[in-house]
Amino acid sequence: MKKLRICMVTTFYPPYHAGGCGIHVYQLSNLLAQEGHRVEVIHCIDSFYIKQKEKRGGEFPHHKNVLVHSVKSGLGKLSPATNYLFGYPLFTAGKLRKILNRGFDVIHYHNISLLGGPYVLNLGNGIKLFTLHTYWLFCPTHYLWKFKREVCRKKQCLVCQLSYGLPPQLWRYTNLRDKMLVKADSLIVPSQFMRGKQMEEGIKVRTDCISYFVFTHKVSNSDHWEKKLGKYKPFFLFVARIEPYKGAQVAVRAFRRKKGKSRLLIVGSGSSVDSVRVLAGSDPRIVFLGHVLRDELSWLYKNAMALVVPSVWPEMGNQAVLDAMSYGTPLIAAENGCLTELVGENGAGILYRSEAELVAAWDAMEDANLRSKYSAKARAAYEEHYTPQKFLEKYYQLVEQFL
Repeated sequence: MKKLRICMVTTFYPPYHAGGCGIHVYQLSNLLAQEGHRVEVIHCIDSFYIKQKEKRGGEFPHHKNVLVHSVKSGLGKLSPATNYLFGYPLFTAGKLRKILNRGFDVIHYHNISLLGGPYVLNLGNGIKLFTLHTYWLFCPTHYLWKFKREVCRKKQCLVCQLSYGLPPQLWRYTNLRDKMLVKADSLIVPSQFMRGKQMEEGIKVRTDCISYFVFTHKVSNSDHWEKKLGKYKPFFLFVARIEPYKGAQVAVRAFRRKKGKSRLLIVGSGSSVDSVRVLAGSDPRIVFLGHVLRDELSWLYKNAMALVVPSVWPEMGNQAVLDAMSYGTPLIAAENGCLTELVGENGAGILYRSEAELVAAWDAMEDANLRSKYSAKARAAYEEHYTPQKFLEKYYQLVEQFL
């Protein structure tokens, strides 16, 4: 692969990020830079402060080949609010156009929802790739989570948006989405499940499946984390935003039915923390750790009996699952969305359909021989499908088709 000039276009980017999408863009940008490519990143600070009050802690160093453009309109939240409504970067189009007209070989779009909406796909020239990290193309709330309480099976988008306290997005009542999507050479999705959802929604542009990747992080200061966290062994681990669709409430409810001394450690923050704490009651086996930094999280993954993924919504891609696999940590996951691919098809753990089956899965995973079997398959699946090198192979194959 010849050395390329690549621009990543994303709403959220570390430390101005809330979830895994921003981390993926950060890791991909630096991975490509290490390969010798010149990478520039455009992200929107105004949009971040609509979602969060403070930027994330931790360090996010960049390779020397990465240049980051942090776009600010000078109008604060007004700019992303108009982007949301009209699907057009009303106050930042000039800034975006100036950067994107620098002659990139590849422009790779990610979450553009608040950065400028669908119209951003029209800016700049070059090979245009568009990775879908959520259901945003056909769900205004991104997650197919209807009325904040259930999986969407019958569309009532206007009423649903109002239940979230959001005004209707005017651009969704035009042909702007489909008109802009043809500007992309390929839509990239992280799972075959997501490819199927795109087809169901009548999105007919080219779609390619390239799974997410994660790095295996070595645990530094292992003795320190052993002293701090070793008292919780043996433990199961939950790592996700604490929102209803991620299912922390399911894990806690089921764990309270489980017998034995194993613990459930919950990593993450979100709008449902208080209600999930109430569900946990005074059970000393359920421990809330909040947001933790990478080194501590690595220790938790490496030492967990299993990662539990009790998602209620149809997951389209899950980096926490891949993180666990990279350490050979088995999975216990709800049988929905892409989890059937990641966990079931790889034989990397146990899928469940009810809270009773979840309790049984926890009990089963305490058998050392069974856990060892799942652990080996989890690590093998990571090596075969989810390493940075495997991602690059597929990414380069895709790009080369358009050079």
